[in-house]
Amino acid sequence: MGAPFDLAEGAAADWAGATLATLMGRAWAEFAPPPRLTIDEWAERYRELSPEESPMPGPYSLEHTPVLREILQACSDPTVRKVVVQKSAQLGYTVGVVCNVMGYHAHQRPSVQIAVFPREKSAKDFAAEKFDPMVRATKPLAERINLKSRAAGNSQTRKHYPGGLIKLVGSNSPSDVKSTSARVVIVEEPDDASANVRGQGDAIKLAEERAKAYPDHLILIGGTPTAKNASSIEAEILASDQRKFLIPCPHCQDEHIPAWDRVTIPDADENARREIYGTARWEDAFYTCPACGATWTEEERHAAIRLGHFEATAPATAAIGFLVNELLSTFEGSRLPVLARKYLEAKHKQDEGDNSEMIAFWNSTLGLAWEYRGELPEEDELRDRAESYAEWTTPAGGLVPVVTVDVQHDRLAITCWVIGRREEMWLAFWGELSGQTIIPMAGAWVDLDHLLETKIRHASGALMPIAAVAIDSSDGQTSSAVYDYVRQRNRPGRPVYAIKGASDSEGKVEIWRAPAPKSIDPNWSGRKAAKHGVHVQIVGTAKAKDAILGWAQEGGRVRLTGDGPHRMHWYETVRPDFYDQLLSEIKIPLRQNPKRRQWKKRTDRRNEALDCTVYALWLVHAMALHTRRPGWWDDLEKRTIQARLFDVSDSEECAAESATAPADDSTPAPDRSLDGNRLANWARR
Repeated sequence: MGAPFDLAEGAAADWAGATLATLMGRAWAEFAPPPRLTIDEWAERYRELSPEESPMPGPYSLEHTPVLREILQACSDPTVRKVVVQKSAQLGYTVGVVCNVMGYHAHQRPSVQIAVFPREKSAKDFAAEKFDPMVRATKPLAERINLKSRAAGNSQTRKHYPGGLIKLVGSNSPSDVKSTSARVVIVEEPDDASANVRGQGDAIKLAEERAKAYPDHLILIGGTPTAKNASSIEAEILASDQRKFLIPCPHCQDEHIPAWDRVTIPDADENARREIYGTARWEDAFYTCPACGATWTEEERHAAIRLGHFEATAPATAAIGFLVNELLSTFEGSRLPVLARKYLEAKHKQDEGDNSEMIAFWNSTLGLAWEYRGELPEEDELRDRAESYAEWTTPAGGLVPVVTVDVQHDRLAITCWVIGRREEMWLAFWGELSGQTIIPMAGAWVDLDHLLETKIRHASGALMPIAAVAIDSSDGQTSSAVYDYVRQRNRPGRPVYAIKGASDSEGKVEIWRAPAPKSIDPNWSGRKAAKHGVHVQIVGTAKAKDAILGWAQEGGRVRLTGDGPHRMHWYETVRPDFYDQLLSEIKIPLRQNPKRRQWKKRTDRRNEALDCTVYALWLVHAMALHTRRPGWWDDLEKRTIQARLFDVSDSEECAAESATAPADDSTPAPDRSLDGNRLANWARR
């Protein structure tokens, strides 16, 4: 009797144990953290696309955008700190990469995230058109992010959630870009971002600084390139391992990187010629394998893309880089006949002299930076035009020496130009003074004092002192030191100006304009501006660059050869980087309006020599030298030559007074000095 009872008792115990284990398992499952997924796995498990953000609503699938999978996997890799994507349009990048990265971290790894857009409006557009629809359609995000609540500080560009925050900012706002540290930093379209956020630095670099406090941070930078050697995303990709996508041929299995030169647009009979397309049949465009020459159907091309993979083409660096273009898209709008039609239309415009559509095709379809050839002379051309006069000297035409200073944190970049009749200019010095510049009247500022006592030897043998100085004060960290220097070194006979470039990239602001009526310094009462305090002068830098560099349709002073009005000259022994730096910017079309252009700094060189030359042209206008009549210049030249006959101190005084004073045969120039009375000496004479 005992055995059956013992058996039943054991079964009951087993049943009770199994039941307890099941209950405990359910309890632990309820409180267990979600499974660690990669971003692509998360997207295909949880993400829902709404009709607001995609023409293909429903569960998110990388079947439509296979080229994005490895990008998302790189963003998931715990050892990767920076991912860069140089891309074309029509790849689903914003929805498939930016949104997925944000959504994944909000759900799986809550933390602070910052996304930097070119302007605040584009940040708000992203929130309304992409991010908010994603949150509403994706259940785990809708449970965590309350888009309607304002109680927790939420807004259109601020999204709080348990354990983190998503902040959407414009690159043109230094307070937004610099204010918050974040583990995830995303930069959208860096080529359209602010290169200098109100004098406080490049927006991309400022944003990257926000992530440094987190050892496990992720920086994601993606965008379409613009001009070769002036594209921010191109510079970022060149500093990466430059991964390119290889696809296998369905006929021979050989792998290659897709390129536009593999696309064939067949010709029709001459009788079928059309106005824009000629005999080209864009409707029949096809792709061929570079290895076996086989023709692919669109279905074979799409299948090859889904079987493709990335390979690095450069040595490993701190950044993972991906180059992708529209030939890797499977969307209906990216079929080869559609791309062929766009190309032929752009080619037609190009043949008529309008490059704008071809540039757009190159950037937005092929994902490549456009090389602006012929916009500027080559560096070798400028080098060949160098003249055989010595440093700190000038030929006979140079009569008014001016010094311009571009302030960097560890050095002062300096030019001395000597101005002559009708804005002809001779370079007498280009160089740098090393040393800190943030502390007033120390470091490089001491060396600048000594340099400003240098006299330029005229062809006649006369020694000419510096007539005026312009110092860049746009950097917020060094501006106080500049103001202090200007206060202490500005004096009668040699004005020292604090200048700042206008926030105008298209050339709408004139080179010189009247300074603000109030100085930045208070008077003794502290309630009014000091009459003779520092006035920050605004420089129309874009207008000045138009004059100096011009572009293909306009020409510029650097293109002018020989002697005469507006010519620029430089000496043979000038420091070699002068030529590269003088040609350090190009004028490229605005992405939003290709008919308008803006100046863009090249990423392969520094630009201090150009900036200093811009300031020199501003001094020409600030001192009204461009309005002086021939008689004034004749009189100044006589006085300069005759100065050798007098005592050294007398000749110095005469040259200094002459350089800043109107001649008797002209109407007195407008007073543009800092203390309001720089021309008094000449009037007394």
